[in-house]
Amino acid sequence: MGISLQHEMEPLLTKLGQVAETAFEDREPYGESPDVLRQNLKIFNNDLSSLMTRFRGYYSLDGHNLDALADRFAEHSDQWQTPTGNSVYCAIARAADGIDEVEKLIHLGEWNGTGADSFYHNFLSPFKDTAVTHVACAVELAIGAKALGEGVERTKECVVWICKDLISLLGGDSDPGPLPGAEKESGYKEDAGFAAILADTVALLKALLAPEVEVFDASLAALGVGGGLIAESKSSGHGNSLHINPGDYSALSLVRNTWLTLDRLDKNIGALDEKIDQGLETDLGKSGPFGSPSARMKSKSPVQPSAYGQLNDTGHNVQVVVDVVQLYYAGYSILPVAAGWYDFGTKICAAAHIDGVQKQFPRAVGKYNETVPTFGGLLATVRDDITASAGAMVKAATTYRDADQNEAGRIKTLESQIPSPGNFSGVEHYTPPEWLQP
Repeated sequence: MGISLQHEMEPLLTKLGQVAETAFEDREPYGESPDVLRQNLKIFNNDLSSLMTRFRGYYSLDGHNLDALADRFAEHSDQWQTPTGNSVYCAIARAADGIDEVEKLIHLGEWNGTGADSFYHNFLSPFKDTAVTHVACAVELAIGAKALGEGVERTKECVVWICKDLISLLGGDSDPGPLPGAEKESGYKEDAGFAAILADTVALLKALLAPEVEVFDASLAALGVGGGLIAESKSSGHGNSLHINPGDYSALSLVRNTWLTLDRLDKNIGALDEKIDQGLETDLGKSGPFGSPSARMKSKSPVQPSAYGQLNDTGHNVQVVVDVVQLYYAGYSILPVAAGWYDFGTKICAAAHIDGVQKQFPRAVGKYNETVPTFGGLLATVRDDITASAGAMVKAATTYRDADQNEAGRIKTLESQIPSPGNFSGVEHYTPPEWLQP
């Protein structure tokens, strides 16, 4: 959450009032009549009061932890192969693990027949592309929240720095130090680092998610999907200097030039605001992950129970038992867990609304709050598809009729031993037979 701007600024504003009054008295031209001096003092006090009010207007940036929001979508410890975090990124990875278990049953030849073929072609194959695209969505939302958070913190730091710079120019002892975002070895950047915030955020996230980034980039490129925020981060930009123009060094000139410096700060904020807005707008288009056809399952409807009308029957009764129980296991145990992880992602999206910083970042906040529900809708659709396909499998397995009395009894016994998805204690005591372990 960074610094508390109000906590930092109030002592500085008190000091500013003191040094400004002294500077005005010391730097006023001699020989002015008392009436002129009184009029000049009135103008100065009005300008100083307005400036202090403007400084306090940035307090609305306090109290908003956007880094925590970014972590809800993707964080530094996330790995696709070993998802252990609580982000949407990890939820999708865990769901993909579950779907992959069912696919392994098919590829290993353990589960055969038209039902397996139907599930593979109508669900498993399109799911792969959709999951990869959804990961890109999660990463883009993490970048957006992180960049916004960095912009908020940089703004607060710059407001403090500008106030300290003014106090110093008025003769106070508040050393402003290096400009926020400046590179120590090169003095200062005129844009105070605002132009680099998005690029730095993208570079950081890519470094944290490596080495998987190259794999995902290749997969997304094959689908014709690009990241809008990632693309925006590559565009160069130069901001406005935040150093106060001393003018004639009079107290009134310094106060008025500080107002102009805050104007330039607002322009730098606006440039970052526009970059994030444009990046998310691209994300929502056909070439972006949220608007891409690959973000939606290509199958027109989930797999129906009728797809499992015939299972592989090699003449050995045991194969019928195995196929039916595997069908039941996939629909009753594996897929509901995958659907649950997608549901977890929808709940994160439902709670991921940014409020409080739209005064300084109106476009980015508005677009972010539009994009998140769009993502939540995409996740909900796939969740429902997984749930419907799982239900179809369970129905097909529990109503299977092409088995004799002995087979039906064995099937029912084996199915009853499988714990439900939410029964964690049952899972601990259940050891699936080898043919249920991909």
